[in-house]
Amino acid sequence: MFANIKTEQNNGIPIYKQIGDCIQEAIKNGTLPAGYKLPTVRDLAEEICISTGTVKHAYEYLEKLGVIEMIQGKGSYVLGAEENSFSRKDKAMHAMDELFSKLEKLGFTPREMEIYINLKLKGLEEKYDVVKIAALDCNPESLQIIERQISRIGYAETAVFGLSHLEEIADKLNEEYDLVLTTSTHYGEVEPYIKNVKNLGMMALMPSARTIIRLAKIPDNWNVGVVCASDTFANVVRENSLEIGDWAESMDSLLFGVDHKLKSYLKNKDAIILPKGYESFASREEREHIRHFEQKGKTVVLYDYKIDKGSFMYVEALVKRCINYKRSL
Repeated sequence: MFANIKTEQNNGIPIYKQIGDCIQEAIKNGTLPAGYKLPTVRDLAEEICISTGTVKHAYEYLEKLGVIEMIQGKGSYVLGAEENSFSRKDKAMHAMDELFSKLEKLGFTPREMEIYINLKLKGLEEKYDVVKIAALDCNPESLQIIERQISRIGYAETAVFGLSHLEEIADKLNEEYDLVLTTSTHYGEVEPYIKNVKNLGMMALMPSARTIIRLAKIPDNWNVGVVCASDTFANVVRENSLEIGDWAESMDSLLFGVDHKLKSYLKNKDAIILPKGYESFASREEREHIRHFEQKGKTVVLYDYKIDKGSFMYVEALVKRCINYKRSL
């Protein structure tokens, strides 16, 4: 991709900005995904035959735009848009502001607006049947994140199940759910249990860009631990972190609720990694230990997965297909 960066000397746009704009466009169209580590300044300069100073200026320009983050000694990473729900929320709030403004000009009171809006919502609910989705994975931390992200899709109701119970719940999945979703890692394991493979979807999960950036900032000589609800999640974090920092090689883990060991476990740690939403797995006492750990100036990284953009669009398409099928009946 970077070899395709072309610059022009006499078009009135500074070279650094031309380079930055090319990279920004690649980020917007998905060629460079969130969390992607960009080439070093020297490597990119050599590849596109531009001075290192100009390339460094381009990276600094992108950082000011909030598109990438440069971490001393670790590299430059694509930030991307972490939460697409925020832009959707902003658009929805803007649309409602316009609607309420028009209704107010027509003389409607807030109570009258509420009545008519509720009537319209009831009509929409009758128009669409809810699509029931079952999500399956090997660890509760991932399932919690999957459930949260799929909840952004309208007219979808999600239940989560651990793979350890797959054989027991196979009939339930086939009879009660419109869609069954699992990760690419476990698709082959789930497929034999689903009667109609058209109702089985596959998702790819990846650490969020913010998570990768936070991990990249951890010094290599720090003592880092993972505190979570399952050994499976701890192993995933360890494997995904090996290329980010040397600290990952010696990283150990502790499960919530194991003999009240968290307080002593935290004593020698410089940083801990927790699954986003860890509060649902931790006891009140454990949450208090973590709070004290942070108050001492220690680092806490919330490890957040995201369904990658292509997978999310695919799941949205499956939900729309189910809605159209239900409406055709």
